[in-house]
Amino acid sequence: MEKDNCIQLSDSVLVIQGPTNIGIIKSDDGVYLVDSGNDKEAGRKILKLLNEREWKLKGIINTHSHADHIGGNAYLQEKTGCAVLASKGERGFIESPVLEPSFLWGAAPYKDIRTKFFEAKPSTVTQLLGPGESFENFTVIPLGGHFFDCIGILTSDGVFFLGDSIFGSETISKHKIPYIYDIAEFRKSLERIRQTPAVQYVPSHGPVGKECGDLIQANFEAAFSIEKNLLEILGSGKTFENILKETADIFSIELGAASYMLIGSTVRAFLSLFYNDGRAFFRFEENKMIWKRTE
Repeated sequence: MEKDNCIQLSDSVLVIQGPTNIGIIKSDDGVYLVDSGNDKEAGRKILKLLNEREWKLKGIINTHSHADHIGGNAYLQEKTGCAVLASKGERGFIESPVLEPSFLWGAAPYKDIRTKFFEAKPSTVTQLLGPGESFENFTVIPLGGHFFDCIGILTSDGVFFLGDSIFGSETISKHKIPYIYDIAEFRKSLERIRQTPAVQYVPSHGPVGKECGDLIQANFEAAFSIEKNLLEILGSGKTFENILKETADIFSIELGAASYMLIGSTVRAFLSLFYNDGRAFFRFEENKMIWKRTE
C-alpha cells in the first residue's frame, strides 16, 4: 500500500485508494477505518501505515459484509483489539463468513468458491450501527440494495463513503452486470445519495469525486439496460439457466465459478422484481420452472 495512495479529503478524513477504497476517519483519540480491504495482507499494510503515523486504531466500520470489505478485519482486530462496527443485517456474515458462499450457492459451498474472494476470515462485531445513528463524528446512512443491510458513512465535514451502493464507471464497464441483491432498494439508495449533500463522494470501487450526479445516472442506466434485455428474453418461456445464458451472451460475458454466482444472483433479483410487480410469472412444466414476461 503505497503512501501516494493515501490522500487527504478533509481535516479529519483520508482515503487509501486501491481495489477497495478504505476510509480513515480521525477522532480525538484515534482513528476509524471504513472497511478493511480484501485479506490479511491488506490489513497488514493498513496497520503499518497507521503505526508510521502513530494513529491508534479504535474501530473498523464495515459498509457491508462482502469479503473484499471485511478481509482485513480479523488481522487488525487480533493485532489491535479494535472494535468492529456494522449494521444488524450484515453482522452474521461478518462473524460467520462461510455464509456468503453458502448464500450464493444455496447450500454448503463447493471448494472452488471457498476462496478469499467469497469468504473472509471471521471477526467479531462489537457494536451495531442503526440507520441515521450518529457516532463520534459520522452519521450512518442506510444504502440497501447491493446486499442485505448496507450502510454509507457521512462524516461531519461532508465526506460520504458510499460502499457498494454505487458502482464506479470502470466497474460497470468491466463487469457489465454488477452484483445487486435487491433492485428496488438499489434504486432507492441511488436516489438517497442524490439527495444527500456532501463535499466528497467515495465509492468503494472507483475514484473519489466532488459530485456524483453523472455516476448515479450511469448506475441507473446500467440497471435499466439489464432490465430491458431481461424483459426481452422473457418474451418466450425459459428456464433460469437459459435466461442466464442469453443474458451473458448479450453482454459478452464468459461465465465462470465466480461470475455464475454473482451474475446469476443479479438475474434472480430482477426476476423477483418482475414477479412482484406483475411483469413476469412462472409455471412448472415437466419439473422445470419456466419464466415468462406478462403480456
